[in-house]
Amino acid sequence: MLDLNDLYYFATLAERGSFTAAADAIGIPKGTLSRRLKTLESRLDLRLIDRTTRRFALTEAGEKLHHYARSAVQQAKFAEADLLSWKSEPVGRIRMTCPQGMLRSLITPLLVEFMDRHHGISIDVVASSRYVDLIAEGFDMGLRSHENELTDSSLVARRLATLQIALVASPAYLASKSAASLGDINGLDGLHMDTSNGLATWTLHGPNHRQSTVHLQHRLGSDDIFLLKAAAIAGQGVAVLPLHACLDELAQGSLIRVLPGWEVSRRTLSLILPTTKGLMPAVRAWADFLAERVPVMLEGLVGR
Repeated sequence: MLDLNDLYYFATLAERGSFTAAADAIGIPKGTLSRRLKTLESRLDLRLIDRTTRRFALTEAGEKLHHYARSAVQQAKFAEADLLSWKSEPVGRIRMTCPQGMLRSLITPLLVEFMDRHHGISIDVVASSRYVDLIAEGFDMGLRSHENELTDSSLVARRLATLQIALVASPAYLASKSAASLGDINGLDGLHMDTSNGLATWTLHGPNHRQSTVHLQHRLGSDDIFLLKAAAIAGQGVAVLPLHACLDELAQGSLIRVLPGWEVSRRTLSLILPTTKGLMPAVRAWADFLAERVPVMLEGLVGR
């Protein structure tokens, strides 16, 4: 295949009408341009330009090649302009995965806001609490909360925020159990983000780096935090929930913090990407948007 740079050089030479003018327009030495023309003529085994001290003219073969070279250069310029426009106003389709509870409590309003800004981007969201192999299953990104550092070296983790996990319950439930201190919590009905049976043991972290262990009797287990929240509001027990998922209920008083100042854990919320190199502009735009907006949404929650 012909060297596309040589076609560009030849098209410029044909349009400028001299080696000096063409070399200046391209920004290369005149001698380099002359050598590239000779290479092109040698490859085609055709003379493309009749050139003497008095005359510069395209041969018949040169005229024919100029037609194709000019078209190739124009197409390259169109492609560059189109890609630059695509980059400045991202378009395309994104596939992402996110735990269902996180999607409903945190990501949904951000997703709507982002789509209002970028009408050329479509997003497919798979809500799943299981571990998803992003590369094998064809996802562009995923959201995960984790306590320990992620160990998969084939992925890139972009930290977004810290999530606070706390104990919450309805005022009526706590009043009926007279749960006012750490010792009062042991044996209460537990609404957990798992499906284990029997007593669930939680290590609580409190002021001045204090720790205490509490045991909740398993009453309901689910990976759907909204089911757990509904059960807590209905007075079925103490729920172990991300604080951001029950802000409205805490503000309205349908739920209250159990042992304010104590928390179960803090987890890191990370955006997981297969790579950061060569990201589609649409994916990069959504990732940057999440990195900007998620911390703002969660600002001030940690330590409440």
